[in-house]
Amino acid sequence: MIELQDFSVSFKSGTALRQASLAIRPGDRTGIVGESGSGKTMLAMSLMGMAPAAADLSGKLVLDGRDMTGADDRGWEALRARKVAMIFQEPMTALNPLRRVGDTVMDPLRLHLGLSKAEARARALALFEEVGIPSPVERLRQFPHELSGGQRQRVVIALALACDPELLIADEPTTALDANVALRIIDLLVRLAEERQMALLFISHDLAAVARATRDIVVMYGGDIVERGPTAEVLTTPRHPYTQGLLGARPNPVAEPRGADGKRPRLPTIPGSVPTLQDLPSGCRFSGRCPVELPVCAGTRPGSTLISATRLANCHALKQEVSA
Repeated sequence: MIELQDFSVSFKSGTALRQASLAIRPGDRTGIVGESGSGKTMLAMSLMGMAPAAADLSGKLVLDGRDMTGADDRGWEALRARKVAMIFQEPMTALNPLRRVGDTVMDPLRLHLGLSKAEARARALALFEEVGIPSPVERLRQFPHELSGGQRQRVVIALALACDPELLIADEPTTALDANVALRIIDLLVRLAEERQMALLFISHDLAAVARATRDIVVMYGGDIVERGPTAEVLTTPRHPYTQGLLGARPNPVAEPRGADGKRPRLPTIPGSVPTLQDLPSGCRFSGRCPVELPVCAGTRPGSTLISATRLANCHALKQEVSA
């Protein structure tokens, strides 16, 4: 359905997404994780045809057999909502505060599907029921400020689902939601993906949320995909040094007994800090922070190493280990 082939997004200041290769097919549930600035949202915006105007795109972004890398806004407008849709971050700001939420959801139905106002209203009502919004008839007439955070997030999901997309991109869909509401939203997205045979691309900093929502995972750092594979395997036995550092920094009260002073030990951290776009290494992006760095790492980009039939990682040290 969607395939990236050595796809890059570059600016005058540097490359924000470097030679990404990824295939997403109907029914896939894929998670993308990484620190802020790793390229997660840039990847998502590119899949929506919404990369910044100043960006230089290269490689291939193939959607239903058509290369969309150089497509203009008109070409993308015919595909957005129908083929690919997105749940944007922050449900508090994703909705127009001056419009009733029912009208907001009806707009793409009338624009893309040509429904009448009555047909669009009936479809919006059915969507509200599908995503579990209570008293949907009443909610259609309300403004965003009259809804709770969880209800607003469900409205945003209904908006994204309005035209039956084949791929739903959820960019930090549980941000600003309390834990119980977040779990319900995650379970809702999984259920909808399964019922509709819709692909789900779930982007989050929350590794527990990704574990719950996805079957496969992609780990990104500095605009590079550094590891990918089945979610359970990658989160249980990470192989790339960055993935290991990311998972090692998670709080785990059960595994961290208190010391004699009654305090828990400090969490391990990845040394250094994320470089700016202008200062990214030309070789492995993790160079300079990696605990197993080799002389070749800083200047030469590592290729993909096949760890198993379903797992890949981009790491010079790991390639030597597997080859030994």
